[in-house]
Amino acid sequence: MDSIADVLQDYLNNVIYDPEHAVLDLQKLPEEFQEFGKNLVLFSDCVMEMGALAKAISKGNLGVELPSPINEMAAPLKALHASLKHLTWQTQQVAKGDYQQRVDFMGDFSEAFNEMVEQLEQRRLNLLTDICTEREKLKEFQNIANIDTLTQLNNRRYGMEVMEKWLLEGRSFVLCFVDIDNLKFVNDWYGHAEGDKYITCISDEMSELTPEAVICRIGGDEFMLLSEDWNSEVAKEKLEILRKRLINCNCVYERSISYGVIKVGADNTLNVSDILSAADEKMYEYKRAYKLRQKRKP
Repeated sequence: MDSIADVLQDYLNNVIYDPEHAVLDLQKLPEEFQEFGKNLVLFSDCVMEMGALAKAISKGNLGVELPSPINEMAAPLKALHASLKHLTWQTQQVAKGDYQQRVDFMGDFSEAFNEMVEQLEQRRLNLLTDICTEREKLKEFQNIANIDTLTQLNNRRYGMEVMEKWLLEGRSFVLCFVDIDNLKFVNDWYGHAEGDKYITCISDEMSELTPEAVICRIGGDEFMLLSEDWNSEVAKEKLEILRKRLINCNCVYERSISYGVIKVGADNTLNVSDILSAADEKMYEYKRAYKLRQKRKP
C-alpha cells in the first residue's frame, strides 16, 4: 500500500505535469490528514486555474473564463488580464483614429505605446498637411488650366468643357459670341499695352453686367457667354447695354463690340463646333449691319 507521502507526491506531480488527471481521494487519507488534503486540493485548484489563465493570456485569448473570486493567488494575473483587455480596447480606438489614447499602467510598455500613438498622430497630421498642400496645388493647376491670365475670366478650354457638358445633359441655354471691335487698330496705333487695357475694360464691364453667365475669353479679341437663365432677347438687351457703355466711355478711340446670339434647345443636334460657327456668323451679320448703319448716317 502506498504511503501517504507517495499519494501526495503523485497528486502534486499530476497537478504540475498532468492536471487533467490530478485527483486526490481524500477518503484514502487518514483522518488527521484529510483537512490538509482539502487545503492541498484547494491550493492545487488555484494553481491550475492560474496556469490555465496564464496559458490563455500567452496565446492572446482574453475571452477565457477567469479564476474564481476565492483564488487570491490569481489576483495579479487577473489584473494583467484586465489591463490587456483595456489595452486591446485602446488599440481598437487608435485604429479608428482616436490618437488621444494613452497608457499609464504598464511601465515600459506604456512609454512605447504612447510614443507609437504620438508618432501615428504626427504622421496623420503630416499626411493631412500634405493632402491640403496637394489640393491647393491642384486648385492652382486647375486655375492655370482654366483661367485666362490677362482677364482672369474662364478660358476657351473651360468654356468648351462647359458647352460639352451642357449639350451632353440636354440643357437649354443661350450662347453669345462677342468680338471686340477695332482691337488691331488700337494695338497698331496705341500699342499692345493699351490693347490689353481695352480687353480688360470689356471683360470687367461684361463681368459686372452679366455675373450670372459663364464668361470665357476664347481668343485674342473674342469672348463667349453661356447662360441657362436668358432667352435670346434678354441676351441681346444686355449686350446692347454693354456696347452703349463702351461707346459712351471717355476714350481717345471708339470702344465697341459686335455679337451674335444663338439659342440652343434641349432638342439640339448640333455639335460644339457647329454652334460656335453659327454664333460667329451671327456676329459677322451684326458687324456688317453696324457698318452699314454707320455709312448711312448723314
